[in-house]
Amino acid sequence: MDEQHTSSASRRDLPPEARGNEKWHDTTNAVWMRSSLSREDSEAIVEVAKFDDGYRAVRDGKNPDKGILFFTPAEWEAFVLGAKDGEFDIPEEYLTPEEAAIQRGEVPVTAVPSPLNNTPAAEAD
Repeated sequence: MDEQHTSSASRRDLPPEARGNEKWHDTTNAVWMRSSLSREDSEAIVEVAKFDDGYRAVRDGKNPDKGILFFTPAEWEAFVLGAKDGEFDIPEEYLTPEEAAIQRGEVPVTAVPSPLNNTPAAEAD
């Protein structure tokens, strides 16, 4: 079987959301990480998975079946730099004192494995 035929055959086996999506990665055995500050009573919990090629996947840990966003390494770097620069900060007058302290970086935060992982968690980046 030639390479082109193998490629098209495997494409037919992909889920519908993967077809035509060059960023799509199989997340079956992905190691999802979330903030150590995530609480089960939150409306949403952001979870991130990193792949060997530097791509990232992002999902809602409260509703993981709602869909996954995929980011190239360059897109992820731009997002992280924007977050570090305060581009997505919420004005403090809309935050509780605890939330404002978190946003200012005064509260230690680490990445922890999601309880929804299919495989044992690896070290976070």
